[in-house]
Amino acid sequence: MSDNSSMSKKVPLEIESVTNIKNLRNFLARYEKEVFCDIELPAVHSAYWFANRGQFKELLSLDAKLTASPALQCFSEESLHVGRQHLRMLKPMYDQRMLQRFRKCVINGEAKGWNPIVFGVFLSIHSVPVREGLLQFGRQTWSGFINGIKDKRGFLESECLELLDHYVNRLPRWIENVVVESNTSPGTLKANFR
Repeated sequence: MSDNSSMSKKVPLEIESVTNIKNLRNFLARYEKEVFCDIELPAVHSAYWFANRGQFKELLSLDAKLTASPALQCFSEESLHVGRQHLRMLKPMYDQRMLQRFRKCVINGEAKGWNPIVFGVFLSIHSVPVREGLLQFGRQTWSGFINGIKDKRGFLESECLELLDHYVNRLPRWIENVVVESNTSPGTLKANFR
């Protein structure tokens, strides 16, 4: 008898393990399903609305939920780096009360500064329409993964462009799901934390 329990455990979702284009396709498909659609897009959307409504406690709660999500642990270093970098880029806008309070919480260690949250606040401050902002977030996410690994592993440009087009073309459907679902229950967090 063989022990299949190790087979039933999920392999961690790590971009570093991608060595060929097939691995990249598998990684992106899992990331889309387990992280991007279930957690990140809804988190950006929620942060956008929390910032619009001045719901600071809810914004901090969202940051804590992202921190506690096991699905994001593999990506925490990158997401926190990008989020904090964006927060620094928004320094000229520190007259915005919500942004100023959130920045202080990140500096004091009361919040982490996840990229989806900072991005959502950015969209709110700049009055970017939510669908347009979510599309921009998605393009940046997929481009970052695909172009980053392409350069690292030397994948063919044509294969990577095909993958990028595939995931960018799927964005409107995923965005619409997030927006429509949240409209049925305004003010609720739709991220599916795992």
